[in-house]
Amino acid sequence: MATGDATDRILRAHLREMPFHRVLIRTIEARLLSEVELPRPVLDIGCGDGHFGSVLFPGGAEVGLDRGLADLAEARGRGVYRLLVGADSGAMPFADARFGSVVSNCVFEHIPDIDRTIAEIARVLQPGGVFACTVIGDRFRELLTDARAWRRLGLASAHRAYIGWFNRKAAHFHFDSPARWTERFAKAGLAVKRWRYYMSPEATRAMHRDHYLSLPHLVARKLTGRWVPFPFLTDTEFWARRFRRLADEPEPKEGSCIAFVCAK
Repeated sequence: MATGDATDRILRAHLREMPFHRVLIRTIEARLLSEVELPRPVLDIGCGDGHFGSVLFPGGAEVGLDRGLADLAEARGRGVYRLLVGADSGAMPFADARFGSVVSNCVFEHIPDIDRTIAEIARVLQPGGVFACTVIGDRFRELLTDARAWRRLGLASAHRAYIGWFNRKAAHFHFDSPARWTERFAKAGLAVKRWRYYMSPEATRAMHRDHYLSLPHLVARKLTGRWVPFPFLTDTEFWARRFRRLADEPEPKEGSCIAFVCAK
């Protein structure tokens, strides 16, 4: 388990650069993935703009892969990865057994044909190598909001429509159980060593509410190219205190997201 100091370091790094709706979930994910021993060389699938990688790999990592060229340009400026590759994760330009470990943070739910990507991960991973990932799970839609409150107001149909809209907007294609993901990984030759839920119902609903608190971040991004143009306004004890309790929450019995550690 990460120490409180480690969690605080991760939290403050996200407060300096991320919109509020990403701060909580990314802090928890970085905390969980930082606890996994990742043999080198490391491949980060869906590395995006490199911010998450800069938090997870303070000493750098070997390869980051993403399809977004603008994000890769930003990641290049961060200097986290020794090599950045613009490619489809379902057809990666790497030799067999190239990597000691592969990580992917909250990417799988956005890939329609996810089985191709999982097969490619198994191909480029060395025998005995480690694969660690996070993904939204089968409880995500249920835990995102309080459906009972909507029903009490006679808005059950509106609630279903809203949840559908939210997930289409977020480009979420998969809402699978731990058993279904385990089956997918096993088919490709990846054995799940452990999994756990994260993002408790309380944390999930807080994250959902923070999407609307993040509207000023969206404006800032459009005007300046940065989510947080003035970090001294967000990297403060006031905001850290708001997120800290949930960012360091123990493993919940039920959660909207799932973390996996697998071995080939």
